[in-house]
Amino acid sequence: MKKLLIAPVAVAVAALALTGLAPSASGTATVENDDMATVAATAKCKSLTALSTVHVRKSASTRSTSLRLWYKGTKGCDIKGVDGGSYKNTCGIDSYHYWRKVNYRGTVGYVPNVCVKYS
Repeated sequence: MKKLLIAPVAVAVAALALTGLAPSASGTATVENDDMATVAATAKCKSLTALSTVHVRKSASTRSTSLRLWYKGTKGCDIKGVDGGSYKNTCGIDSYHYWRKVNYRGTVGYVPNVCVKYS
């Protein structure tokens, strides 16, 4: 039985792929509008499941631009929790202000904490 060894470069490329970043033509990845902490956190993904369909937003506010929808029952990666703007009547909760920075299918953004659970 052969053992499969994964080179550190392959692991780094896989981590970047999870964040939606792609290697450039030179073979090195470029990080734009994000920080290395986000890349590292996504590489150690803590899986989240959406409790209902929710907007992934550019910042932690319901007034922020929606980057995409995260569909109920699908999985994404938790990056970190953050305080943000309050929200009302979201995912069955009256009012709250805690958000999660997430990576959902390559889109890094924010969702209300009450709309996701660890899976």
